[in-house]
Amino acid sequence: MYILAIDSATPVAGAALLRDEVLIAEAFANVGLTHSETLMPMVDRILKDTSLKARDVDVFAVTIGPGSFTGLRIGLAAAKGLALAADKPLIGISTLEVLAHNLSFSPLLVGTVLDARKGEIYGACFDVSQAYPQRLGEEMACSPESFCHHMDSLLEATGRSDLVLLGDGFITYRQQFAQHWGPKLKTVPLHQQLPRAASLASLARQRALQDDYDDRLLLRPTYIRLSEAQNRLGVGDL
Repeated sequence: MYILAIDSATPVAGAALLRDEVLIAEAFANVGLTHSETLMPMVDRILKDTSLKARDVDVFAVTIGPGSFTGLRIGLAAAKGLALAADKPLIGISTLEVLAHNLSFSPLLVGTVLDARKGEIYGACFDVSQAYPQRLGEEMACSPESFCHHMDSLLEATGRSDLVLLGDGFITYRQQFAQHWGPKLKTVPLHQQLPRAASLASLARQRALQDDYDDRLLLRPTYIRLSEAQNRLGVGDL
């Protein structure tokens, strides 16, 4: 089974190709270019390097948010277009879950946090004591301070003493998080800190093995928070 994973939910752009249980190609870029410039060239390069066509891919996967409104639309449009053209299944997975899958078999409580701008983060908490992450509670858009208090309650509820944060939200608010938790807050190597398309492909494979696919036409981004344009239109008041 070939799974092609596409991620553009954050400033990172990534693509990966999985063949059964083997990662055979991955591309990653965090260089400040727009995803419209980087994403499809990555996909094209991976297919070219592996001598595959889009029709040879069995399943397409994409991050569906939360994250950048523009980035999510670009990634989802690319994944939908490829899946529809090749008439193959599509799987959408939370960006925060993809981040959490960078760690496995760890006793640490994991918080995944993305910079949502305007002094807020998108965040979720996960148990990663097994091979695949289990989310604890809902995904949220909140202030870093509120997320700290939420994590504190989960530390107490799960009996854990230490935690780790992943994502660009941790990078943005690192000092604030460090002041709140001190030595309880652990750090991971840089290659585990940001979303990886390989993690997306791994999660998608688990769902594909259960024939758990999304509707290619109805799959939509998960924004959590309204965009600035929607706020101006008063969408949240309807």
